[in-house]
Amino acid sequence: MKLIAQTLLLAALLACGAGTALAQNPPPDIDGGPRGHEPAPPGPGFAVINDLEHLQRLYDLSGREGEMNTVYHDVLQKTQDPLIRHYVYDALARNQLRPANADQAIATIRTSLDEDLTALAKHPPAPPRGPAQ
Repeated sequence: MKLIAQTLLLAALLACGAGTALAQNPPPDIDGGPRGHEPAPPGPGFAVINDLEHLQRLYDLSGREGEMNTVYHDVLQKTQDPLIRHYVYDALARNQLRPANADQAIATIRTSLDEDLTALAKHPPAPPRGPAQ
């Protein structure tokens, strides 16, 4: 009986320790980035994305999620940076899906895709690499 009690106590301590470790280091999102995005490298673009994420949280917490769409459209008008525009289009589509407006979200992502393809067409493809020698 004493052995069973010691085993249960040890199991409880291990479970508490594992729970504490997980609480201190939460597992990353599915693809490791903030809300499904890869982390942006530090720099001015990172600061813009960071500000947008904070604004989105504040609008969400205050129950004014829809107002963030106006902010996203303002950002799209003010920048041509492809990283920021891609982030904004994704975030805008997520917001448009919230009230289940799938058609509007699809249109937003298609606009983003068109911009990405236009930017890609402006850059010549990288030369193919030869076989390793």
